[in-house]
Amino acid sequence: MPFITEYRQSDTLVIAATGFTNKLSLPVDVFFREAGLSEMSSIVISDPSKRKMLGGLSPEFPSFFDCLDHLRREIACLSPKKLLLLGSSGGAHTALLLGHLLEANYVVGFAPYPYLSIREISRRNDPVSGSMPRVVEALDNLSGDVKKYFDLRKPLAEWNGKTRYYVHVSRYNRWDYRRALYLEGLPHLDIVAHPYSLHSTASSLCRDGRLKDCFQFPYKRTVTLKDLVLPAVELKSRFSKKIRRIAATVSGQG
Repeated sequence: MPFITEYRQSDTLVIAATGFTNKLSLPVDVFFREAGLSEMSSIVISDPSKRKMLGGLSPEFPSFFDCLDHLRREIACLSPKKLLLLGSSGGAHTALLLGHLLEANYVVGFAPYPYLSIREISRRNDPVSGSMPRVVEALDNLSGDVKKYFDLRKPLAEWNGKTRYYVHVSRYNRWDYRRALYLEGLPHLDIVAHPYSLHSTASSLCRDGRLKDCFQFPYKRTVTLKDLVLPAVELKSRFSKKIRRIAATVSGQG
């Protein structure tokens, strides 16, 4: 099912957009439990086509705008005091976009892909064109009326007057961090870099008992020993790799 809805006795509605593996970096139920969201009403969005809901969720919701109307009806029905959007990886783009369009109170995205067009991907030499060529092609084949949402800088540049955005990313994942910085400077959007190197930022935060902190608003960053130690470890690792490459070149093996 494209939308899985659970109603609970709560004044908060959580809309979660899963990533390319239909997870939130973690299995959905584990994520909700560890994030402290299990007691809240929820709508979980899954898109097996990996088109971030922009191509609709057929056959019941054949277009993105049908999906959007459905979510608006659900929100009107529940009438929550607080609306929270969240997503990880491929789902983070969906969460950020929907949060803007639905005027959520908060959006929490983990390691998002903030631009989807072949032109922008090529311009930035983003390796996603090689790692997920079919996804990029499927997105490029979508109709023009949704392509205006490909680049998140465009819709999010004009603040909707309500939403606060938090983008969590692994500081030592080179491309994830570069993608997150693409959103830097947008109104009411904070980029929170964590001392990790994996794409699965939410999983890393969960492992260290810090995932729940991401849903305490306004978010306040807590500095741990890992924040202080990992930069030195990462720098040492990069230096060692560079030395090995130089040695291989000198010996004629590189």
